[in-house]
Amino acid sequence: MVKSGGAVNTKLIWLRSLGLSVVALVVLSVPSFAARKDAPIPVQLAAAKSVYLINQSGDDSVLSTATDEFAKWGRFKFANVKDDADAVVIFTHKLGMDRWGNTSSIVMDVYIEGKLEPVVETKNAVKLITAPQHRTRACIADFKKRLERKV
Repeated sequence: MVKSGGAVNTKLIWLRSLGLSVVALVVLSVPSFAARKDAPIPVQLAAAKSVYLINQSGDDSVLSTATDEFAKWGRFKFANVKDDADAVVIFTHKLGMDRWGNTSSIVMDVYIEGKLEPVVETKNAVKLITAPQHRTRACIADFKKRLERKV
């Protein structure tokens, strides 16, 4: 009897310690999420007039949704050739859990001439979004908000 009681107590102590660790992790990580700032929009991107879209997500609906959303926005004209565009937008599909618990996401990277790294990266919204077209809209909405804040 004492053995099983001891085992139960040990299990409760372990669960309590685990719970406290999780709470501490969440409390300590919240300020880092709140303090996270988006990188500033470069002047070259703020002045961009044309865009070229590339879909590397493996889902055709991503490109059609992106084309529709950029057309509705009306901020950019579409370039027929990547080299003629002021900005190149590449959509990719990523697997793996992000900080919001999503296991799959659409990532939109925006490149400008002379930069090897994206100057803007957006991911689908903070909540779980399952349909690729909704995730694409969320990326573009985030980009739009950030760009219009700059202009």
